[in-house]
Amino acid sequence: MFLWLWLWLIGWSAFALPLAIASLRGWAPMWVRRRTSPWGIRVRGVALLVIWVGGLIGPLLRWSDLDTEDAAFLGFIVQVGFLMFAAGLMGGSQLGEWFYRRAVQPKELDETPSTGGRPC
Repeated sequence: MFLWLWLWLIGWSAFALPLAIASLRGWAPMWVRRRTSPWGIRVRGVALLVIWVGGLIGPLLRWSDLDTEDAAFLGFIVQVGFLMFAAGLMGGSQLGEWFYRRAVQPKELDETPSTGGRPC
């Protein structure tokens, strides 16, 4: 059991932490950068850090002196809370991008020359 907890901590940190740090620094694949603003990428990096911390809660609670059932219940509640917070960050980032695109799009339409309704 003790070895499994160490393997989980090392594996989870090796997977999730570099992705979160890269997103916080603004790095993302080209296909993501085309669709997402730099602040959106950084907000998703914060969400990935929240998910990383949520993944560490289970092993840390198992090492605590809590009863097994109490640790499992508390871990479940805290992990769900962290996941909901991260989902809210990602959803808010996506909604912000959507609203920004909607706000910019009519301005682009106003800049096109008008033909008076006649085909060119």
